[in-house]
Amino acid sequence: MPKRRPATANVSTVSRVNQTAILEALREHGPLSRPQIGTHTGLSPATVNRLTAQLLREGLVVTHGHEPSTGGRPSILLRYSGQSRLVAVLRVGATRTVGALIDFDGTIVHRSEYRPASSVVTSPDRASVRLDETLSMVDELRAAAEERGQPSRAIGISVPGVVTDAEGEGRVTWAPALDWRELPVGTLLQERTGLPVIVENDANVLAVGELYRGAAQGIRDLVALLLGTGLGVGIIADGRLYRGSRAAAGEVGYMLLERSSLSRLFPGFGDLESRVGSAAVARMAAERGVRGPQGEPATAAALFELVRAGDPEATTLLDEMLDYLALAVANLCTVLDPELVVVGGGMGRSAEQIIPGLRDRLVGRIPHVPRLVPSALGDDAALIGAAELAARKVSDFTYVQG
Repeated sequence: MPKRRPATANVSTVSRVNQTAILEALREHGPLSRPQIGTHTGLSPATVNRLTAQLLREGLVVTHGHEPSTGGRPSILLRYSGQSRLVAVLRVGATRTVGALIDFDGTIVHRSEYRPASSVVTSPDRASVRLDETLSMVDELRAAAEERGQPSRAIGISVPGVVTDAEGEGRVTWAPALDWRELPVGTLLQERTGLPVIVENDANVLAVGELYRGAAQGIRDLVALLLGTGLGVGIIADGRLYRGSRAAAGEVGYMLLERSSLSRLFPGFGDLESRVGSAAVARMAAERGVRGPQGEPATAAALFELVRAGDPEATTLLDEMLDYLALAVANLCTVLDPELVVVGGGMGRSAEQIIPGLRDRLVGRIPHVPRLVPSALGDDAALIGAAELAARKVSDFTYVQG
């Protein structure tokens, strides 16, 4: 028998791989001239000229003016254009699901939202109802993309829980706000749509969104603190998302705060988030008789309004919450030494009240107090982060295979 020759890449495949290198250089560095592209990729001038011409024809690259002249003919700048590519993304939260179509430039071009009835949120069938809702919204987003003539290339899902194998079966091992346990969301969506799917923890996508499109651009070591129904942290270490050995890095809601914590079990929400999360704040406000503006039980959002109005009971409760939160942030900073802490999530809308209190509690108590800033992307941070992960997941697929 003739000896089998090892498989090698053909000319077309090599061209697509080199195109991917060009596109990634433009995504990372912004508009570049053809000589600059050659410097960043190591490709020859002839290869750069040939491949950028093809990318221009395909609409993946567009011209972006000229370099400043240094005496000779100024070079044309090229930039990546992600407007022709879309991903469908969902943020599945405790009380609502938000969906969007987002292009590869990070621009939201379509948005939808669903708020389940209060009976659903407390229903024993909540897990299956919220899953059906997620599947239906994905179908709706895909239909909207088809109507635009831009079929979605991938799906990104943000969930408030631990996710293993985010880029494979996307298994949600535990999301107490949804009652999802050991649920292979990624597999279910991939089988339903035939598209690549990434499922990721909501604090992680907050960190990714702020890293690439928000307050943390240019930062390589940061912590994104998500304050919502629960509490989580997304960790970027040396420019990369850190997920831990079991994908549970950043589950600081389970941080134990005192000796008495060791005598309790936490099968749902953890020790810290039982004191700091928005559900916990509302519970404690009700227990202490803190009422909203119309006499209704105070929510976390109402608590901040009451503090701004000078309510003493609300101020005492907020101070207690900030004490616990500062303990968590101090511990994170002494272990991770981040350059930046981004505060986001539902309660992150009141970052102007949270950040000064945290900073005051940290100064003089830990070696290095990082910069603390509010999320630049606000409520869209999780969507933008999930879109970034989904786009990066399929970038090679999109560019290499056409």
